[in-house]
Amino acid sequence: MKKAWIQLLILLAVTFIFVPLVIENLLYRTLIGWGLSDIIAGNITGVMIAAALLTAGYLTTRSDSKGSWKERVGLRSFDRSHFPFLIKLSLLSFVIGVACFLLSVWLGADLQNEKAKAVEESFAFFPLLVAFVGAVIISPIYEEIFYRGIMLSVLNRIASERVALFLQALFFTLAHLPNWNILLLTIINGYLFAHAYRKTGSVFAAAFVHGMVNLLIYLVSVPLIALSQT
Repeated sequence: MKKAWIQLLILLAVTFIFVPLVIENLLYRTLIGWGLSDIIAGNITGVMIAAALLTAGYLTTRSDSKGSWKERVGLRSFDRSHFPFLIKLSLLSFVIGVACFLLSVWLGADLQNEKAKAVEESFAFFPLLVAFVGAVIISPIYEEIFYRGIMLSVLNRIASERVALFLQALFFTLAHLPNWNILLLTIINGYLFAHAYRKTGSVFAAAFVHGMVNLLIYLVSVPLIALSQT
């Protein structure tokens, strides 16, 4: 258990100290200084966050003795029979997400977060394509491998199942600060994505649900932004 605590502290340090200070702050400001748009700089930053988290997660947990690293973090395919369940879970997550977003705005959160503002300011085909790839493909894959695969596997060795599920959802939510208008839906999605992972044993199933939810949000938000500019 002591080793698991050390692993958790390293993962938290990378997530909440190294990533915000070095990547989200220093690297992002450097990219903006080079003349890149917010959306392009943001997605390059996202790729570097993915590299940092997955590298730290792999190096920190690869020496665990039980099974292969891929098996421990759920890097396996899922059966096609799970698709109906995953589609239903995606739709449920989207509906709950919309309700949570509206509630957050009603409680005083901003209607738009930083990502939405970046899309609005760079509303052209290539930036929209970059935003699509980042939101629907890159983020779901690396976030599910890290939070539901790596982080949850470490937490399961420290705490009870319920506590581990709560903590991985909490860390997932805190990593999305300061986007206050999506915090409520993010913590709920942390549970729902974990449910997909536990049901199928595959982080790719969780990434599928995560990607579908982001796709639905993208398909709703982009036309609304287009209408606001007409």
